[in-house]
Amino acid sequence: METLLIGHRGVAGSYPENTKISIQAAIDLGLRWVEVDIQPTKDNVLVVCHDHTVNRCSNGQGRVDELTLEELKALDFGSWFSTDFSGEKILTLDELLTLATENKLNLNIEVKVDNHPAEEVAQTLANALTKSPMPQENVLLSSFSHDVIRAMHKYCSGYRLGVLSEFFTRKDKRLLEEVSAYSCNLNINWVRTRQINKLQQAGYKVMCYTVNNPNKLKYLPQLDGIFSDHPQRFMP
Repeated sequence: METLLIGHRGVAGSYPENTKISIQAAIDLGLRWVEVDIQPTKDNVLVVCHDHTVNRCSNGQGRVDELTLEELKALDFGSWFSTDFSGEKILTLDELLTLATENKLNLNIEVKVDNHPAEEVAQTLANALTKSPMPQENVLLSSFSHDVIRAMHKYCSGYRLGVLSEFFTRKDKRLLEEVSAYSCNLNINWVRTRQINKLQQAGYKVMCYTVNNPNKLKYLPQLDGIFSDHPQRFMP
């Protein structure tokens, strides 16, 4: 069985995460899939950003959901990683979908919500996906939040869902069944062979984050997919 290789936040080990240049690097490597994080701004625009604040990955300060898109676009999301990437701007979901469609790139979109209602974010996401020419089969929607997963199940009909979990619980298992999830995305440090086998036997794909050491796969060769900051390490 071939394990699917997914670029984590683009190629986050070599480029500023979740930026256009990081995603373009994944495309240039020939990756078929990348994982990105999205969340809403103050003016309810979905942007590509992992943290709930911009403090770590930009030259600004503050919460994403307390800043407008205009304010976020004024920030530099590249120079924190290296001055080679100075001036890199935050991506909107619409911009990301256009880039992915033009390059036939598949997306695992992880949805993060803090202060916005989950259903409101899911509806905004559904509207963006509907407007985009990107085929449904090229998208996997995921979240750690059970409320977000349920909201996406309600509003993003037809899209595959992945349940993210740090430590797989009975609640996660029930949610997988409730929304007829496609995959269960687990922490590589805590997953066990028996757990993987049981989930696969139940019909779910099992993918693990964040796998940067190729030796890890020697012990877990049956994984359906891995998320890596350094996908080039797993390529011939």
